[in-house]
Amino acid sequence: MTNETQTAANSVADPPPDRAREARAIAIGVAGWVVPGLGHALQKMWGRAIMFFAVVGVLVIVGAGMRGNLFRSEGGDAFAALGYFADLGTGSFYWLAKYIEVGGSDVSHAYGDYGTRFLAAAGVLNLLTALHAYEAARGRKA
Repeated sequence: MTNETQTAANSVADPPPDRAREARAIAIGVAGWVVPGLGHALQKMWGRAIMFFAVVGVLVIVGAGMRGNLFRSEGGDAFAALGYFADLGTGSFYWLAKYIEVGGSDVSHAYGDYGTRFLAAAGVLNLLTALHAYEAARGRKA
């Protein structure tokens, strides 16, 4: 086999990812989910880490402050389950929102409904940032 044939064969079949690197990427992704921005901070992407922490934190504080509905795991329908998973996407900020929302939700007013949307947006955004941190740790994105 010539060198050109070997090079072509190696470029077609990339080697499988290293198990240690994959385990580290999973740990970074989980850390990025638990604390927004931590996955990027562990990779020394300081600007993104601070930005994601601040944006998700502000969305949670504003959403809970507007008395948005923070869904519980006992949801009776598919929308309640989706709302719970979206809220759970904020990681540790879910508990912060529960602490802020001591008066309960008030979705009978427009601001409470908007607050619900802010909480869900914070969760989905944090899940996307954790996915980005995971992919960056694998070497696929920067």
